Amino acid sequence: MDNFTYINTAIGYALLIPGAIMCLLPIKDHLRISLKKLCLLLFPTLILYSILMPLIARQISIDNQTLFSLTIFLCFPVYCMAVNIKNNKLFYLFLSNVALLSFGGLAFYMVDAYIINNNIISPFYDTAVVCQWCATILLLCFVFLPFFNRKLTWTLEHFHSKSVWNMVWTVPALITFCNFAMIPADYKNATVGRIFSLYILIDATLLLLFLVFQQMFYLIAKTLIENNEHEKKTQLLQIQAGQYQNLLRYVNDTGKLRHDFRHTAHTLLTLAQEGHTEKILDYLKEYSQELDAYHPNLFCKHTTTNAILAYYANIAGSQQIQTNYHVDLPEKLLISDVDLCSILGNLLENAIAGCMDVPPAQRFINLSVDITENRELYIICVNSFGGNLQKSGAKYLSTKKDGAGIGLLSITATAEKYAGIAHFYHSDTEFNSEVMLNI
Repeated sequence: MDNFTYINTAIGYALLIPGAIMCLLPIKDHLRISLKKLCLLLFPTLILYSILMPLIARQISIDNQTLFSLTIFLCFPVYCMAVNIKNNKLFYLFLSNVALLSFGGLAFYMVDAYIINNNIISPFYDTAVVCQWCATILLLCFVFLPFFNRKLTWTLEHFHSKSVWNMVWTVPALITFCNFAMIPADYKNATVGRIFSLYILIDATLLLLFLVFQQMFYLIAKTLIENNEHEKKTQLLQIQAGQYQNLLRYVNDTGKLRHDFRHTAHTLLTLAQEGHTEKILDYLKEYSQELDAYHPNLFCKHTTTNAILAYYANIAGSQQIQTNYHVDLPEKLLISDVDLCSILGNLLENAIAGCMDVPPAQRFINLSVDITENRELYIICVNSFGGNLQKSGAKYLSTKKDGAGIGLLSITATAEKYAGIAHFYHSDTEFNSEVMLNI
């Protein structure tokens, strides 16, 4: 291998550098180490990789493009270890960037075939490698950065449907396979007649379809999330409206009691003058019970949270479930009302369902919500249950239908949104839920 061939081959291997940039930018906020440290470690390693791989390819007698393709996929396990995001999401992002690189790879083969078949004298550099780099840089600067980066970042952070992520990777994988299959087996046939023009047309069409798919996936994910948020907000508004009606009834009923209090005072005065002490005590006891019946549910200063707690407290009371809420929240929080009430609603709904498997005397829900000095919000819920559980590994499955419990998955996804954690475990008679959010 002469110096000219070695240098051009090393430049070809260096295409992993723009590929690494495209893989890191959308998930830069989810790295397990700082971006600066990762760059100081990663890019010198990739430069060393570019220098050594041509020599390794010569020693093991393997085609450079084949070895380059193999090493790309060997990078994925390292990628997963460096990023704190679900592997199925990373796999989609990884394959999407591989698909973009494959368009530059096909450009290399087509330019190389055109130069050889037309006996064009190459300059001091490899024209095919330069075209591959130009195609990659153009896709990075004019496709990935202005369009894909922001949308991929948003989709990765907000869209959490496991079933969709487990399937959507097939599209960039298919695009990559098509580009790989289009590599001409014989350069002599690559530029015969209109074949070269058809190659360009087909590859441009594949690129357009890939871009359209990325845009459609983003729009569909955004629409689904917005609809879900709208449903949650509607449910919260309904709950708050019910709580408002309860407060209005409380004001009206207590107003009636205040209006009738003078009659109560006259009755007590008459009984006292006549010496009917027992009747006075019975009367006061009955009056006290009537006042307690009009006591509103006030659990915390945060209005929306108070409404959701009151809503489920009424449901729990109707099912003879003893509730013990310790909630210390201010009037305003640096967290979406929808997200917080979604967590609490799912926790309490699951807790009520769990309590229904035990006798009424053993039913209870203990809920604690507070904020630490480090602005970490902790939610701890403990409820009784009858031992009716289904698990797959460490995951709890729904007892209502096949598959993972949607409520627990939703809680976990919301916790991850705030760089927090959700932990669930059980004993023989109790189910425990612990959630931490960084707010």
